[in-house]
Amino acid sequence: MATYHKNSSFNIVSIGIMALLFVALMSDFTNASSMMVWSGPGCNNSGQVIRKCGCSPINLRGGYNFIYNGQTAALYNEDGCRGVVHTRLGDNARMCSGFGWKSVLIQC
Repeated sequence: MATYHKNSSFNIVSIGIMALLFVALMSDFTNASSMMVWSGPGCNNSGQVIRKCGCSPINLRGGYNFIYNGQTAALYNEDGCRGVVHTRLGDNARMCSGFGWKSVLIQC
């Protein structure tokens, strides 16, 4: 019986540590860099926020605002983050006029 309780306590502690690690990792992702894109003209009207790490399509091209929180972004003129990187963002950036990028890769 003592072995059962000892392993049970160990499992509870392990689960607690894993839960704390999961919360810490998720909070890092919620604070990741993001890109707001607008339908335009300018930085108004309807918009979309891109927060996902990895490649995302850019469907609105009237203006953008990139919020840098430690993760850089690579912007592509082709869908699916294919081809050569056109622009890299490694700091806060904003442009309230049209652009041609079709996809963004937020590097987390």
